[in-house]
Amino acid sequence: MDWKPLIIRLPDAHLPRGLDDGPTCRSCGTAWPCATAAEHLTEGRCQCGAPTWWEKRGPRNWHVGPSCYTAADVVMAQAAELSAARPASYPPSHFYPPKPSRRRRQEPPYQHTPAGPGDIAPGTWVWVKPGGLHPGWGDIHRFAMVTALGTPKCEVWLHCDGTVHQVLADHLILEGTAARQAARAAGMTTLCGPARDGRPLLPGWEWVDWTVAEHLVHARPAAAAAPEPVQAELFATLEPADA
Repeated sequence: MDWKPLIIRLPDAHLPRGLDDGPTCRSCGTAWPCATAAEHLTEGRCQCGAPTWWEKRGPRNWHVGPSCYTAADVVMAQAAELSAARPASYPPSHFYPPKPSRRRRQEPPYQHTPAGPGDIAPGTWVWVKPGGLHPGWGDIHRFAMVTALGTPKCEVWLHCDGTVHQVLADHLILEGTAARQAARAAGMTTLCGPARDGRPLLPGWEWVDWTVAEHLVHARPAAAAAPEPVQAELFATLEPADA
């Protein structure tokens, strides 16, 4: 009885040589895979049509024929997979563009707490909505103080770095504690949470969620109605005198 050694993996002596153009066995010199190699391989087919061989008891595989993907194709495919797997999020702060030069100032000495609709003055603390500042300051809310009112833009002082900016009044919303301070000043012990907290405001307190632009419109005096011309007086005609 002939005894044959038990070979679990493909012997290195029977690996292929020259996969791109007619691969041959390194030991047998015949077309690869030879009879010895075929016992340890599973044949497959790539999507490009070229035959492939996978080792049955190992991680090695061979693509017989020219490569169907370049190195750049592989990198682009991996990047697409990572982009699809990761949830969309804001980039870290070091990815924001450089901040342009802005005036810096110490905290202004103004103090003002809104007590009602239209009650906005220098010293009012507000939040600058994302998009109200240059992208260098990030796409987040920024705490600021109104230092000069105007339309369409107001001047604000940023609490984080002391810079001064011109921001559209539509991008400014009142700071949350201002409403609670106004409620206590009005003798109220509690205020149904602001609408941004998912709870309705008490009647008469909707102004808490107004933008500064809405407050300025409310405080602007209504234009006087133009008087209607009296046509009978302006275009009266005289009766011809009797002869």
